[in-house]
Amino acid sequence: MHDETKKLIDRSVELLEEVRKIEKNRATAGVSQFDVSNLASRGANLFQSVAGPKSVYSESMRNALKQKTSVSQFFAVAGVLQAFHLDLSKGHLVNIRHEVEAVVVSEILTQARKLSRTKGVHPAAAVIVACAGVEEFLRNWCEEKGINIPEKQRSIGKFASELRAQGAIDLPVERRIASWADYRNDAAHGANWEKVTPEITNRVIREIEEFVLENRLVLG
Repeated sequence: MHDETKKLIDRSVELLEEVRKIEKNRATAGVSQFDVSNLASRGANLFQSVAGPKSVYSESMRNALKQKTSVSQFFAVAGVLQAFHLDLSKGHLVNIRHEVEAVVVSEILTQARKLSRTKGVHPAAAVIVACAGVEEFLRNWCEEKGINIPEKQRSIGKFASELRAQGAIDLPVERRIASWADYRNDAAHGANWEKVTPEITNRVIREIEEFVLENRLVLG
């Protein structure tokens, strides 16, 4: 089991433990609206991180909160959390999560391509967006391989170097990725904008699109 998946399951277990505590005290303390809202919001955040904002779990949670009393809302929310936990722990949500990740990366790259074709928009903007897309892809790839990188160290270059250390990519690919990061640095600093031409921008976007397409199966 990958560390990231274990963390998600642990979060789900924490929510179910909270459900049990509320149920245990329900006879004497009742169920407050705060208890229900707290459970629902934490559950919704977990659902979104795994399956996106439009998943069946998110929809079921919204419907659960439409119940008329706090107690009935609590039982409905608890049912959704239980169903989610069972699917997550049995591995049924892995493919859904991968699909969401792939859609996110695809949407970012599509936005970069649109920016590159928009009159009046400097090519640097498209380079920054495209690199955000490949950085997200590399981050997901590292998580899939169980590579843990501290938040402050995360970058395109760091993701690439760790993947090469694991044998996932070779040196020429790492260097190509590093070149994209260099162009992003130029794009992020107005003094270097002249280095980011439309030709370079189109090449960077094309190379990133091809890289993601070639390696799309790494996320399962």
